[in-house]
Amino acid sequence: MTFEFRELILPALRGVMGDWIYYSCLMDMKTLANRVHYAGTLHKHDGLSTMIQRHLDDKRRTTISDYIRDQPQRFFNSLVLATYGGDPSWISLAGINNPSDELILESASPETISSIGFLILRGNEKLFAVDGQHRLAGIKKAVEDHLDQDPYDEVAVIVVAHRQDSEGLERTRRLFTTLNKTARPVSKGDIIALDEDDVMAICVRRLVDTSELFAGPRLAFVAGNNMPASNKKSMTTIGNLYDVLSILFTKCQWCLRKPKASLQRIRPEEKEIDEYFRYSVSFFDALRSEFHEIREFVESGNSECVVEEYRGRHGGKVLFRPLGLELFATVTARLTEDMDLERAVRAVAHLPRNLHEQPFEGVLWSSKRNTIIGGNKVLLRELLCYMLNKNSERFPENVLLEEYRRATGVDSIKLPGRVL
Repeated sequence: MTFEFRELILPALRGVMGDWIYYSCLMDMKTLANRVHYAGTLHKHDGLSTMIQRHLDDKRRTTISDYIRDQPQRFFNSLVLATYGGDPSWISLAGINNPSDELILESASPETISSIGFLILRGNEKLFAVDGQHRLAGIKKAVEDHLDQDPYDEVAVIVVAHRQDSEGLERTRRLFTTLNKTARPVSKGDIIALDEDDVMAICVRRLVDTSELFAGPRLAFVAGNNMPASNKKSMTTIGNLYDVLSILFTKCQWCLRKPKASLQRIRPEEKEIDEYFRYSVSFFDALRSEFHEIREFVESGNSECVVEEYRGRHGGKVLFRPLGLELFATVTARLTEDMDLERAVRAVAHLPRNLHEQPFEGVLWSSKRNTIIGGNKVLLRELLCYMLNKNSERFPENVLLEEYRRATGVDSIKLPGRVL
């Protein structure tokens, strides 16, 4: 079935890059939702088109729709649209005095007329997204769910011409993959330093500004979870701190628990942000109270002496490894199913903390190589929860023992004893 739409006059800038001619325009969200399709058009095979459609049917569609609806300071990068069929045309400022064009411009608003040029879409052409398909999916869902906007938001779009022959399909497919392969998400470091919507990033910055635990050199300004071997003064990295707060805010059972995507995209009211910050402070205050090594680190005038004792090739304490701090935060979150945060940390403090002890030896720490072992986070979480009588149903004793023996390579090893 063929659908035709009303004629659309879009203010536009015409540009040339390489062998592409493109037009930078504005299009409102309702028009985008109704007139623009997904890039399944790039494939003649129905299976490949379905695969692209299936790729878009994930939680990102809902997340972006919620962002459009709930974030007053919402903003998108330009979507790239390809057009084929119909009879689109471009009128530059130099051509608007042509009498034959006057009727076309009668319906244009004064704001549109004051723009540089005009791309005319007659309504019988086909448009599809070459870049920005998830944003398009979110826009479509928001409009389908009766987005309450009057007028609708305008989104920047870049329009390119597409031919439906084999050469044109190849050319546009290449553009599609080039745009999607070369696009890079905002780095974690940039989010932590700059994001004003991400609740974890906001609270990390406040902790850095106000907490003794992370003052000066006590926190490594490294966006990842790997502590540089040369660092002898910091307890953990700023990237790890962000991940720990993500666990506290999304996995702990408390009144402000939310999905991570919501906490990253939509800034809450200030009083709610204050609650998240207080919750993070409560966690680290409880660590300081219940773990003597954390207290010693904070109260020492020379953090380097403490770090050298608790982290190095000799092993040391699990909380002085980013992976260990993340692990203990996850176990704490599990315990909040039955108790408040402070009691949960108090219970976790009964667990072993030396890397040479069970269950860390052979699973998190290798004494033979004097290095951290990665890849066993789930097993470690369940072993520690087992020791606290909180292992999940997916990991009963027999399964846990089998996985523990597989990880350590010791067939005679037994599960560590319970501590509660």
